[in-house]
Amino acid sequence: MMSTEILQINLAQRIFSIWDEKLLNKIDQLISVEGIVAFDSEGNPLTEKQYIDQINEAYKDTDAGSSPDEVFKRIGNAYNLE
Repeated sequence: MMSTEILQINLAQRIFSIWDEKLLNKIDQLISVEGIVAFDSEGNPLTEKQYIDQINEAYKDTDAGSSPDEVFKRIGNAYNLE
């Protein structure tokens, strides 16, 4: 079994050798999953701050005349509840 330090070095070396931007983005998303609390309607991950910002925007929309159904749809989209 590899020690944590050796595993970190091996992974870093492998990542540094990658030039495929799509693969690097996938690795970045995988590493970032820890802070993900929801997903938008397109499947993009949202951090807690991004999700709270979306909810606050929905409240502003309600104040600006959007219906509660429209606000629920926006919040539901973040959780992929549609």
